[in-house]
Amino acid sequence: MLKLDQVSFAYQNQPLFKNISLTLPEHQITTLIGPNGSGKSTLFKLFTRAVAPRDGSALLDGKNIWQLEAKKFAQKVAIVHQKNELYDEIKVIDLIRMGRLPYNPLLTQESKSESKLVKQILANLEIGEFANKYMDELSGGQRQRVWLAVALAQQPKYLFLDEPTTYLDLHFQFAFLKLLKKLNHEQGLTICMILHNLNQALQVSDHVVLLNHGEIKASGNPEKVITPDLIGKNFAINCELLETEHGKFLRQY
Repeated sequence: MLKLDQVSFAYQNQPLFKNISLTLPEHQITTLIGPNGSGKSTLFKLFTRAVAPRDGSALLDGKNIWQLEAKKFAQKVAIVHQKNELYDEIKVIDLIRMGRLPYNPLLTQESKSESKLVKQILANLEIGEFANKYMDELSGGQRQRVWLAVALAQQPKYLFLDEPTTYLDLHFQFAFLKLLKKLNHEQGLTICMILHNLNQALQVSDHVVLLNHGEIKASGNPEKVITPDLIGKNFAINCELLETEHGKFLRQY
């Protein structure tokens, strides 16, 4: 179980969070939403050890995440950042193998089981044909899948994604979110991500957390959180929720 317990945090003495608590539902997809400056990115960073709380604790299976060895934490929690450092002159297969670093020292000979794991990940993400290509030969959508593959090579229990669809065109946005849903269903992976597109959050999430001004304004089923009333108040927009044959759709007016 991964949770924040009575966490407070401030940037240069400017308080952002005060005594907030949040537990990520296991084996579900949780999406963090909210206007710019609401605290989404900071909440994400608190869960992933990018920043430490001023008070309170971030706990993984009952242990303070800051008391875990970095490799032990990386064996449980993997992160796909919004912007990834480009390794243009490295082959896809070699980059994915780097996801095994939490388990093996650098330059360790790959075992048969690890080789099988990497091949399986390539197949599951449908990027096997790119295995021996260099990163600078791939499109943005293909690169994003490769970075997801690197994270999956860690064999994590929790997967965090920071605005994973931001730099993708509509086709790849849909394909990437569909892939995350598949991973969640087939592998029981607990996923937490930040999304700006509220309709995407409606479609893909099991659980939604709405933040504003450093407070959790609502948390729960997406249809209970992404409502005209809550979205209107927190995003300062007029909107309505429409029923379609493919589900509900939030329309701004």
